[in-house]
Amino acid sequence: MPAEGLDWLPSEETLTDDELIGLISIAVEILGIRDVRFTGGEPLLRRGLPAIVAATKALPSKPRTAMTSNGLGLKHTAKALAAAGLDRVNISLDTVDPEVFKRITRRDRLADLIAGLESARAAGLAPVKVNAVLLRDINDQGAPDLLRWCMDHGYELRFIEQMPLDAQHGWNRAAMVTADETLTLLSEHFRLTPMDGRGSAPAEKFLVADGPHTVGIIGSVTRPFCGD
Repeated sequence: MPAEGLDWLPSEETLTDDELIGLISIAVEILGIRDVRFTGGEPLLRRGLPAIVAATKALPSKPRTAMTSNGLGLKHTAKALAAAGLDRVNISLDTVDPEVFKRITRRDRLADLIAGLESARAAGLAPVKVNAVLLRDINDQGAPDLLRWCMDHGYELRFIEQMPLDAQHGWNRAAMVTADETLTLLSEHFRLTPMDGRGSAPAEKFLVADGPHTVGIIGSVTRPFCGD
């Protein structure tokens, strides 16, 4: 998100809650989709999200539901979303260093994000998963600390290669920390054992030491998991 923010879309250009529920109903009941993920942008900005989740879970097929979020508003909404039937969350957290967090996000709100993670766990949205993107010479050397922090707090961490999804078109592959580099960096601090049974999941999972903790690595650029 740019430091100055972005212009809001006029309301007439966005789907209403009822229109979204209608589309989800078609996807689930006619097309056979069994997993519905609420993402964005930032899904917590939609005030009607708990009602949309509840309507999704009320469908006859009862699909699994998840949300990908920056977590900043989760401390206010976790209980309502869990009550609506949301099954789990993936929260973006690239570092637990406040200054590095402020540099990456352009906002000094690490405390709000951590409070959101705690609220999600308290509400029963388990397992709480954390998504991290490493940037060369910015937060890459903090990867072991982030993994250690997630293990201490009971969160499942996944490192994702940076993808060219930025609205400013400033993506630079040279700044991307690859899956192989991430694995090498973590292996200097932890004994990692590959786990079997990846199936169609995007993450390659590794057992940390002798468990029970795991870490995932998603090579979205160098190891395209949609190739098969």
